[in-house]
Order: sequence, then structure tokens, then C-alpha cells
Amino acid sequence: MPENKGKHLTLEDRQVIEDAIRDGLGCRETARRLHVAPSTVSREVEQNRAATLTKRKDFKPGQNCAHYGECEEIGTACKNCSTYKTRCRSCRTRKCIDLCGKFELRTCPDTQGWPWTCPPKCEKSGHCNYPRMRYSAQAAQNRYEARLVSAREGVAVTPEQMAEMMLTVDKLVKQGWSIEAIYAEHGDEMPVGIRTCYTYIDKGFAGVSNIDLPRKVRYKPRKRKAEPGRDRVDRTGRTFDDFKALPLALQVRVVQIDTVVGFEWNEQRILTMHLVRHSFQLYLLQADGTPERTVAAFDAIEVYLGSPEAFEAVFGIVLADRGVEFDDWAGMERSCLVEGRRRCRVFYCDPMRSDQKAEAEKNHEELRRVLPKGRSDFDALTQADVAAACSHVNSYPRPAREGKCPYDLAAPELPAELLGNLGIVRVPPDDVTLRPSLVAHAVEL
Repeated sequence: MPENKGKHLTLEDRQVIEDAIRDGLGCRETARRLHVAPSTVSREVEQNRAATLTKRKDFKPGQNCAHYGECEEIGTACKNCSTYKTRCRSCRTRKCIDLCGKFELRTCPDTQGWPWTCPPKCEKSGHCNYPRMRYSAQAAQNRYEARLVSAREGVAVTPEQMAEMMLTVDKLVKQGWSIEAIYAEHGDEMPVGIRTCYTYIDKGFAGVSNIDLPRKVRYKPRKRKAEPGRDRVDRTGRTFDDFKALPLALQVRVVQIDTVVGFEWNEQRILTMHLVRHSFQLYLLQADGTPERTVAAFDAIEVYLGSPEAFEAVFGIVLADRGVEFDDWAGMERSCLVEGRRRCRVFYCDPMRSDQKAEAEKNHEELRRVLPKGRSDFDALTQADVAAACSHVNSYPRPAREGKCPYDLAAPELPAELLGNLGIVRVPPDDVTLRPSLVAHAVEL
């Protein structure tokens, strides 16, 4: 309820007023309940009460006007009125009261003061010709909201004020002045503020347009910051902060996973699994980018390794971004060989923070030398093509690793069965090729 001056009544406040009228309470008692002045309550009911006109067939519409008895107008309310010889007050063909600018609703003397509505038990209700006056909280709220909207529509100055203002603005804008400069010189003469002046110009109410302004036409509309959407999955306990809370011995064993795509219309994509401690990166061709495909890739690797323990020894800590393909953390963590057994723990980078798995992103540069971005058709790739690219990338010597290649660093830890099933081999140094010619059929040369 409004306790401070200037606060508007709410729907709940209007409901209190409706209940008070029904219970027969006085205006002052109602005002005390709302902590407002009695005049506020009285004006509220008077302005927002609803009138229901009588539906008696022998009652003329014009009789609802307070000036009915002395009205002598003939054909003035309606243009080209077919009943031009009939007084407006006697017209039965049209509701002239809806068109007449002089219309004033005729109300019962009993409703010209508090509570401004018809008494609940009026003795004349059966044969009363006055409009029935009622107060409804919801209807009053609707009228109040409609007034708020209409009060902010259109131009809030008179035509004379607008003409005088735009005479000054138009003259100086054509001389190269900005609106700010005009208001600095003539602000005291303007009927509205500078912000409102810009609004009038933008909506075409004035004689000046945006293109006439010296700077505004150069600016693009500001983009509103998008509201953060609801997260697709619950990542509680699997955030990047949770990953950083792990012991350092586990953090260094992390496997960063990501997805590399080709043309926009390509269905196939490459799942990459980067073993940070060895700079070794596996490439797995996937038919699409659904979470089910990612889980299937994890299942295939576990089957190649033979047990969830063997999988955990190599891929025990996984760090992914928040792409849709990695949403099913439960599927990636659970073993497909032993029911109820967990084979790894999955963590996620923060939104828009690809730098948190920078090692995987950096290693993609080597893959992009074989499959350049914007020129590679991933739908034309086979698993053999991806295995060949993986073999050459991992056989490439790394200066940061004292000239050793990732294959040699990871081979003691990765089972030969896994590499053999994936088709990954050690390529002699002089035969390593990191050019599109390695998979020429899938790259636009």
C-alpha cells in the first residue's frame, strides 16, 4: 500500500477499495486502511467507476446525456446524417452519444458523491433509467494502465510550441549545428528536453530527420545485452573452479576434448581428445554433433582398452567446453562394460573461455594445416583420412618437447590395441606431411 506521497495505487489497493464499498465503509476509513488521503480514494472511484447503460427498448440513447432536455442539435454529431430533420436527442438509428463532442453522461444524484456507485439495495433499481454505476478493481486497474500508455504517446507540446521549437532547430541544424549545441544556446526557450527532442526527430514528428544531424547518422543502433539463458544441464560440482580444486597430480593428467567442424552444412565433424601431459591428440570422426555420438566415442575407446580401469588410467580427468555435444556428462562418465562403475570425471570450462583449454586449441593449428578452415569438406572424410591426419600431426617434432614428437611421448602410456584399432601409426620424420595434399579429395585446393 502506498505510504509515500506520489506512489500509485496497485491492483491490491483497488481490491481493498472494492471490498470497502461492498461492505459499506466510509471514504475516510478506506483511506486509513490504504494509508492515503481520503481525496485519493474518492478520486480513484469517481474516475475509474464503470457505467452500464439501461437496455430498455423504449429508452432513447440520447437520454443518457445530461444535456438531453435542452439539446436542440440537428444532424451535427453525424456527417451526412440520414435523419437530418430529426433532433440528435431523438435519433434512434445511431448512437449519437458516441460521436457528439458535447456529450456528458447523466448520472443519478445518489452517485454524485461517495461511494460514487449505486447503492447495493436501491429501491429504484427495478425501474431506474440512470446508468448503473459499479466499481471493479480489475476494470479500474485496466483503465489506469491504459491511461499510463496514452499519456506517453504522441507529442506532449502544443502545435504552436512545436512549430516555434522546430523553427529554431531546423534553421540551426541546416547551418551545421548539433542538437547539443542548439540546447546549449537556446535550451531555456525549448518546451521539452534534449532527449525528447531527439525522440521527436527520430519518430518523424519534427521537420528535421536523423540524416540532417551531423553525427547521429553515423552510429549504429546499440545492441542490447542478451539476457543469460537457462543452462541446458546442471553442472554443479563440474565447473572449472571445481577442476582447479583438484590436486595438482590429477590436474596434469587432464584430457581436453573439443570438436572441429568443416563447412557450415557438413554433418560430420571431428572429436579431438588432447592429452596435455604428452601433447598427444586423438581424432575421432563423428557422424554428427549430438551428445549421443560423444558418449558412443567414449564407449568405443573403453571397449578398445578393455576395462573402465584402463580407461581411467588414460582419460580419468576430462575437461570440455559447454557445447551441446558434451551435455551428457553422465553418459561420458559411466562405464559401458561394468554397470554402476565410473570410468572418468567430466569438468567444464566457463562460458566463452576457450583459453581454459588452450593446449587443445593450440594443437588444432596443426590439424588445420591439413584441413584448412573454410576449405575442408568434412562430409568427404573417412575414419582412415582422420587416422592419417592424426598419425602425421602426432609424429611432427615439437621444439617445446626437446624435438620429440607426441607419439613417442605418449606411446609408453597408450596401449598398442587402442592405437591399432584407431589406425594411428608412427610416421617417419621425413615423411610427415602437414599439407592439404594429405587428404586432397576433401579439401578445396
